[in-house]
Amino acid sequence: MIILVVDDHAANRKLLRVQLEAEDFSVLEAADGANALDLLAHEPVDAVISDILMPRIDGYRLCHEVRKNPSLQHLRFILYSSTYTSPRDVRLSDTVGADRFIAKPAPIAVILGALQLSAAGWLPRSSKLPTEEIILQQYSTVLVGKLEEKNAELKLALTAAHGAHVRIQELNASLEDRVRERTAALATANRELTAALTEVKQLNGLLPICSYCKRIRDDMDYWETVETYIARHTNSRFSHGVCPACCEKHHAPALRELGIGAVAEPGGHMG
Repeated sequence: MIILVVDDHAANRKLLRVQLEAEDFSVLEAADGANALDLLAHEPVDAVISDILMPRIDGYRLCHEVRKNPSLQHLRFILYSSTYTSPRDVRLSDTVGADRFIAKPAPIAVILGALQLSAAGWLPRSSKLPTEEIILQQYSTVLVGKLEEKNAELKLALTAAHGAHVRIQELNASLEDRVRERTAALATANRELTAALTEVKQLNGLLPICSYCKRIRDDMDYWETVETYIARHTNSRFSHGVCPACCEKHHAPALRELGIGAVAEPGGHMG
């Protein structure tokens, strides 16, 4: 038996071809209904297994053309689809003259069972075909229904895509806020570090100090006491006392004039 496999997907044709040839069938291939009609015009074929959803001429129209042709109406015709599988779709396959409808994917045993129908009492399906008007009406109903299904699927996909887009925008906005906050924090930390390094350089470097009053000149060219300068650049606090040398120099003469002979001992204590 010679089988014509019609499908616009090469992988589907190859799979079915391998399965049928393993069962000792001869297999021909066609990429769509138009290609199949050209091949049937000059190649002997016993049966056709055709997909439905194809470019140019689909499986329904191919089957109808085969059944209208007196030289081809004897062929066994199987419609094999994963897209047109509703009860309405299956009824149309019978209306256009298909012997069997099989939903993809199907075990090879199911396909073989459809091919090995007894030839006894085989009747040309053309004698059973309804009018062209009925066929076109059912065909239009199936196509419109399939279009509505696809539109509904597209709307769901668009809704999901829109939701994903909104979520991405929200995440991007949140990320931008976090980046701005982090950038601001880093800028603040950098300024603080720069100020700290400047203070360290000022304290560790060469300080301009007056030889007479011992005031220090800061980076703004102001002169200030050592205590003020160090307190401003560090956390140090000061307590004041008198060293022994200064006590001897500044306090001892006045004390002697008052008849007080106390002198400063080492450590700043009066004796």
